[in-house]
Amino acid sequence: MKVLLVSSKYLPEYSGSGFRAHNLYKRLSRKFDIEYDVLCNSLINKKNEIYEYDGVEVNKISYPIELGRLNGFKKKFQVILSMIYECYHSYKFIKNKKIKNYDLIHTFGNSWSIAFLTYYFYLKKKPIIRELVNNMSTPYYPIQFEKFFRKIFQTNNTIMIAISKKLQELCKTHKVKNIWMRPNPINENKFFFIDKVEKIKLRDKLTKFSNDDVVLTHIATFITQKNHIFLLDVLKKLPNNYKLYLGGTVENNEHKVNFERVQKKINELELKDRVVLTKKFLENIDEYMKLSDVFLFPTWNEALGTPVLEAQACGVPVVANLMQGSTDYWIKDNRGGFAIEKFDDEIWAEKIKLALRIPNETLRDNSSKITKIASAKNIDAEYFKRIQAIS
Repeated sequence: MKVLLVSSKYLPEYSGSGFRAHNLYKRLSRKFDIEYDVLCNSLINKKNEIYEYDGVEVNKISYPIELGRLNGFKKKFQVILSMIYECYHSYKFIKNKKIKNYDLIHTFGNSWSIAFLTYYFYLKKKPIIRELVNNMSTPYYPIQFEKFFRKIFQTNNTIMIAISKKLQELCKTHKVKNIWMRPNPINENKFFFIDKVEKIKLRDKLTKFSNDDVVLTHIATFITQKNHIFLLDVLKKLPNNYKLYLGGTVENNEHKVNFERVQKKINELELKDRVVLTKKFLENIDEYMKLSDVFLFPTWNEALGTPVLEAQACGVPVVANLMQGSTDYWIKDNRGGFAIEKFDDEIWAEKIKLALRIPNETLRDNSSKITKIASAKNIDAEYFKRIQAIS
């Protein structure tokens, strides 16, 4: 079996969906002997190229002009040109690779390449899997051609994957025929429950936090919606032994601006001794979760938020922003943590204190339940079963 994997972003340019797509197919290839080619787009590296990442050949198509810096008629004109550019080069790719060599296409995210190749596979009566990775108003992309793509996902050999209850309801509303609602898979070999002794060992290894500190952690790319800065107001409401680890990637100017805003506020609130601020991609994010007492998730407008599941699998309670059909679905109050309806620093501070009181056995039991639902082992097996069913 051979799959064409198409993602709007792919490593080393970081996105949660691109990261998961890469790891998913590395596992499927190893477990079920599935072959695959990767095609992606990019918002950062503005050129077409073929490169290798982690032993995988990646074919990248990227319009060479930065659209974010344009506005008005110039932007509209360039958007049209970018559509033509991506579609043309996607057509060249599939003609060169030959569509007959693929059993199906699996897409992550939204781009003109994804739209064109989805429609091309539909015309050739090839199976299609589409993953919804962000909140949106319609599951069909591009929205300008919604009626064409609605028709595609009412056929038997297609699957639309919704990573939250909210996205599942969206698919139902838009009459998608085959919907699979499942959480993003978590690596059960990395994200697992550990005892207090192991937690302290990791804390000593990776940080300067002491055994007497209450360690709070938030790790996410420094974009506005990840809301790092709000947690500084929360920390200010907590006793001095509460410490905060803030980490995430900084890859472009928007990330840099947000990182500097956080730095500035740390200084203004005189929190330098209580906050560790880093800007790097953490391969061992699981260890930073495990050394924590509470994992924080103040993000808004997130389709799911895989760290919410990963932290709970590690036995660490999560205090998160309440997002309907997402965090309220996956975080059970007083078991896995708390989902909070509004950004009020005093309420967040109190919920963090309450999260610390959740009994260890409750956290262990919750970890077991989350792992059973979301483990990569179980989800991969279901992927293969569904891929076979539509192929």
